[in-house]
Amino acid sequence: MPEDNPFAALFAKAGLAGTGEPDVPQIEPSADELAEAAFAQLKMVVLGFEKRKGNKVVTSVRDVPSETQQSLMKQLRKVLGAGASLTEGLIVFQGDHRAKLVQWFESQGVRVRGERGDSPS
Repeated sequence: MPEDNPFAALFAKAGLAGTGEPDVPQIEPSADELAEAAFAQLKMVVLGFEKRKGNKVVTSVRDVPSETQQSLMKQLRKVLGAGASLTEGLIVFQGDHRAKLVQWFESQGVRVRGERGDSPS
């Protein structure tokens, strides 16, 4: 409200157009905040299971948006206590973690397809 501004006359005298209100800087969201927002939109992932070089096993997660892959991988490494890497759009975990991943994703409201690792009943 310019008429309520005690500095309006000062601005006009100085030849400055302004409201006298301080400029509020626009804060850009951090990469983590952007990743969290993208993760909130994650609806479904696909799990895979593969044996490599004899008895070594890896579990893969695909259909994760590229902007969230890195942060999701870091978060899941802590949850699972396992090593992981990004390979051609896949998040690849060392070991068989299908059951834990299914449980974690479903607790986050994300639908899981693929090899679920359910034990036969």
